[in-house]
Amino acid sequence: MLINTSPRHPNLERARRIKKALREALSLSDDMTVTVTELACLEEGCPPVETAIGVVRPDEPQLQCKLHKPMDAVEAGDLVQVCTAWGFDVEIPTLAPPLQEDWN
Repeated sequence: MLINTSPRHPNLERARRIKKALREALSLSDDMTVTVTELACLEEGCPPVETAIGVVRPDEPQLQCKLHKPMDAVEAGDLVQVCTAWGFDVEIPTLAPPLQEDWN
């Protein structure tokens, strides 16, 4: 069971950077929505926090992928895996710049 009751607050700037990286790498149009949510998991064997990433596209199935790590730990390589799972061929150099802007 997934419940968004994490005692910590997700990094909203980090979520914005992840969304920007995916939007640019996948050349998403303005009518497509990228979602990034940090969730707490209370099930046995589930990591305590995971990041769910999705893309909502008009007239197409929603894309969704979960990373078993907090949002602050998501790196360009993780987003490459997400894109690959969705059927997109994306490389790290395409995703890294928007993510690195807030790593200073």
